[in-house]
Amino acid sequence: MTPLTLTLNMPFLDVLGSEERERLMALATKIQLRPGESVPLTRASDTCLYLVESGAFIERMYYGARTVPIIRIADAGELFNTNRLFLEASYYRSELRGVHIEHNSLYAWQVADFYNCLKASPSGMMKLCSLYDSQLRWSNLNLYEAVAHSAYYRLVNLLVGLANKFGYLNSNGSTVLLPLKLTVKDLSECINVSRETGSNLVNKLRRKGIIGPGKYIKVELAKLREYASTLE
Repeated sequence: MTPLTLTLNMPFLDVLGSEERERLMALATKIQLRPGESVPLTRASDTCLYLVESGAFIERMYYGARTVPIIRIADAGELFNTNRLFLEASYYRSELRGVHIEHNSLYAWQVADFYNCLKASPSGMMKLCSLYDSQLRWSNLNLYEAVAHSAYYRLVNLLVGLANKFGYLNSNGSTVLLPLKLTVKDLSECINVSRETGSNLVNKLRRKGIIGPGKYIKVELAKLREYASTLE
């Protein structure tokens, strides 16, 4: 199965030279959020580009009319709101919320400042274009999965990706804990179903012993991977 989470080969800042990185970071504003807290939606934030410093964030992306969002869950080193570099604000909207249970921080730049600082760096511009291309391909994959596969398949696929990306093993060596504050509504939106349908699917996995009880998501990864293979 191909995880629905986006994987980037190299953090964006790593491709910049030390002077370019220092110049860019001098223009950044740092934002720290509690678990479940959102980046305030203001006129200024609507023209910002963000880089995750630590923790995990969920992004809801809306194109055109406010209908079904495209959801992305990303961790340190990933850029958000890159569409602002290429699309007019009237065509696109993004909402960000911190979802790691321990720490969530990101850097924010005004798009104009970010672009002006970066345009003198060929390697930085190439990396930025590569990131944007990756995000577009991920969005296309997300939409394809929504059409080509069942919601149950998409939920299992999503959990495998999240477990591989964010999870850590419990002391028993088999249970993977996801240090993410994700609601059933979040999971439902990730797989493009109603909250009621998402809740039913999660409960189905609980009855199979694949998702454990508790406040945060716990999965039996071996069982989840084995079960995922039967759905391909």
